[in-house]
Amino acid sequence: MMQFLFRFDRPREHQAQMISDIYAAMQQRRSILVNAPTGIGKTDAALSAAMTYALDNDLDVFFLTPKISQHAIAVEALRGISGKFGGSFSFIDLVGKANLCTNEAANMLPSESFYPTCEKLINGKKCAFYTKFKGLDELPQSLISSASMGHHQFFRGAFSEGLCGYYSAIRAARKSRIIVADYAHMLNPYTRSVFLKSISHSLSNSIVIWDEAHNIVNLASDYLSSSITYSVIERAQKELEGIGSSIDVSYIGFVMKAVSQRKLANVTEAFIERTDFPKELEDEAESLADSLEKRGMEYLEKSAAKRSSLVHLSRFLRTWSGYDETATRIISRHGPSIRISIKSLFPKKSLEVLREPYANVFMSATMAPISMYSDMFMLDGAVSKNYESPFPKANRIAFIDGSITTKYESRSVDEYKRIAERIEEFRRHIPGNIAVFFPSFKVLEGTARHLSMARRIVQGENMSSAATGELLERFAASHDTALLAVMGGSLSEGVDYRDNLIKGIVIVGIPLSMPDLETRARIAVFEKQFGSKGFEYAYITPAIIRAIQAAGRAVRNETDRAVILFLDKRYTWRGYSNLIEGSIGISKSMDYMGEIDRFWGPKASAAGKGASDVRMK
Repeated sequence: MMQFLFRFDRPREHQAQMISDIYAAMQQRRSILVNAPTGIGKTDAALSAAMTYALDNDLDVFFLTPKISQHAIAVEALRGISGKFGGSFSFIDLVGKANLCTNEAANMLPSESFYPTCEKLINGKKCAFYTKFKGLDELPQSLISSASMGHHQFFRGAFSEGLCGYYSAIRAARKSRIIVADYAHMLNPYTRSVFLKSISHSLSNSIVIWDEAHNIVNLASDYLSSSITYSVIERAQKELEGIGSSIDVSYIGFVMKAVSQRKLANVTEAFIERTDFPKELEDEAESLADSLEKRGMEYLEKSAAKRSSLVHLSRFLRTWSGYDETATRIISRHGPSIRISIKSLFPKKSLEVLREPYANVFMSATMAPISMYSDMFMLDGAVSKNYESPFPKANRIAFIDGSITTKYESRSVDEYKRIAERIEEFRRHIPGNIAVFFPSFKVLEGTARHLSMARRIVQGENMSSAATGELLERFAASHDTALLAVMGGSLSEGVDYRDNLIKGIVIVGIPLSMPDLETRARIAVFEKQFGSKGFEYAYITPAIIRAIQAAGRAVRNETDRAVILFLDKRYTWRGYSNLIEGSIGISKSMDYMGEIDRFWGPKASAAGKGASDVRMK
């Protein structure tokens, strides 16, 4: 029997099959798409299969996540495997340069200013941490040992040694067989080749595991998108004047205003074409970007400022020069502000990297329909696998209430009141915390003003990570509170609400993208790429996935129990309900409040009915 590098005594239900399926795909040198629900143990299964095959066949493994915070679970799994099998392989947790910078003169700068500042410090031999690093033939053994402890520990070790954390990690990565890293290292086409060369690894000799793979297309688009406002151009010109530069960028603002007067006379946004701008700007964009970046560094050095509009403008011009047929340019007015946005609609340039590895493992709890992702990843011959939840089906019950809607033309004070009434009634039948996820802050605010429940915690728009963390701590300490948040936000995806913190979830409406120019352009590009499936792939399915992600916050292990309510008549439509039922079984009961009471039992239901009368202190 095959012995896999698996840290536990035995795999969970369905996990053993997932390990075997991934290993079989590697043997055939085929990529595999895995749609597996929370609780199956995707990280351990993917690492076990991929590492077993890779180490036997002299391959490397990359484990990539969309967020740095998601590295920890992979590092924990690797440490467990290493401990069980005697540390027969080396691995490192690698993050971006700014997060491993030990030089206090640079590490607090915004990202757009950090990178050129770092480069200037190094080239000018003004970074003592880098200079000491360059003088070493070998890294200290204590620092090498800390590589398996995660990037925070590695940073502390590099700082105590007076070494550059990033380049020390890069050197350690050259000898590592398994690398935990970010999507940005692979999906950003402008930096990928430099990164791979620096760590002396080849994708053709590597298995790449993509965690939360449903994010790949959207994040790849972000790396190819940029925007600029008229006020940024004004500030950039003042920065140039402040350092005595003769470069004039005010003409860009002049052209921008002229285009806005022509295009935005009766609308707030409009498409723009290359021909709307002088050919000279198109031809000189790249060289001008180089000049502005250098002047931006000069400005930062002379003024001691932490950010530069010149650097921002430089990045925008680089994106402008790299524009292709899968992107769109939009000019818009927001009050007195004018903005030009370059939006990548389908990031072919970034997705080309998926063809380079020996094989890929794409995994997610919401990669359904899996055929859509197979189409978007453009990989011929990839294997697709769906797995059932290992949790008891009786622990979760879901309903659709089609009596109300959040459809834009139906929104009104009366409809918001009806939504609030449904939420209040639902709350009375739940013995513990509930979470209510809305399609937008506008719908959240419209409903919240009609909710009478005093115990509530509300997500704010543009809330900082620190504020979000504080909000989560308050919610974790509560027992009969309603969390009000939006779908697609930091509280509805990638958050593990442990210990059955949420007993009930209401999904209010469908988080469809605004039908603006960008959305219309994306649909057109997807229809060109995928034919009749384009509208579904670009518009409908991403919204349902966001709803399913939010609905999945409650049941996180085999003992959690929860009730889910989808509140919008559109969820009863076949195209929508089929997508939901592929991930969450829906009860057909006509008396769902009675069914909820039976689910919890009489004692729990009575406790829930009394809880809403408690006031937050």
